[in-house]
Amino acid sequence: MEARDELIHEYPDNLDSPWKENWYFNFIDRENNAWGINHVSLMRDKKKGRFAAFHVVDGQILMYANIIDIDENLKEVTDGRLRFDFVNPFKRFRLTLDGPQHKVDLNYEARFDVFDYAMGKPAKPGSNKALNINHYEQALTVEGTIEKDGSTRKIRCLGHRDHSWGYRNESKVTGWNWAAVQMKDKTINLSRVVIGEAYIGSGFISNKNGNTRVVSVNLENTDFEDDLPVRSTFVAQDESGKTWKLKSEKFSGLYLPMKEKGAGVVVHENFADYVDVETGEKGVGIDEYLINPDLR
Repeated sequence: MEARDELIHEYPDNLDSPWKENWYFNFIDRENNAWGINHVSLMRDKKKGRFAAFHVVDGQILMYANIIDIDENLKEVTDGRLRFDFVNPFKRFRLTLDGPQHKVDLNYEARFDVFDYAMGKPAKPGSNKALNINHYEQALTVEGTIEKDGSTRKIRCLGHRDHSWGYRNESKVTGWNWAAVQMKDKTINLSRVVIGEAYIGSGFISNKNGNTRVVSVNLENTDFEDDLPVRSTFVAQDESGKTWKLKSEKFSGLYLPMKEKGAGVVVHENFADYVDVETGEKGVGIDEYLINPDLR
């Protein structure tokens, strides 16, 4: 990858299938009772940009959402209120929000190296217009402030980011699970996508020595309370043959309807405590579910 890959990409002419460029940053500060997700999606086939921030502070959900018109002249990842700045590619980033309910100013720094799912091999244009993306993720440290109701709260915690671009038609996706777990000396990232009867598992383990690819992911079980997912057990295997078994336990969550995928389809964005079943090591992170109630 090159430094320019952090920024807005060119896209094909005459699009006849969804082509998107997405950025995502999260933060989870249990000590200061604040956590949240921040997401931008440039939907090139629709010529629209979706900007969203969902934060939880002292149990209060603070939301910002905006859709703007976009064209090829868009050069910065901002709608004027939510902004992502790539200060030093793959190393330092800044996120700011001047929202109607609160203000956020967060500085992110790389905790470990980027994991590039394509390993430097870019997606081939037009080779598969259903799902043909470039995609990388990275564990981060986070410091900054949240201003709300006239008071300022310091943030110091761990976080995670994601960047992808390309053809992304998810109409055939019937469900997914995503675990992005931050532990003291590592991050564990697990993804399981359900397409019809097929399951696709992937992910990675990052630490100071580099990245190890995850080659399979399964769920032993998911527990529901009041029809909401609250805990899961993930079992994964990395490329070295090591098995990882993690249990999640929700402590907070957001419920995000996905009307474009069908009536009743939702994403549950759980903020969860995790434990490594084998070692007892604890962590914190995202436990995300896309659930189609007709297919449960």
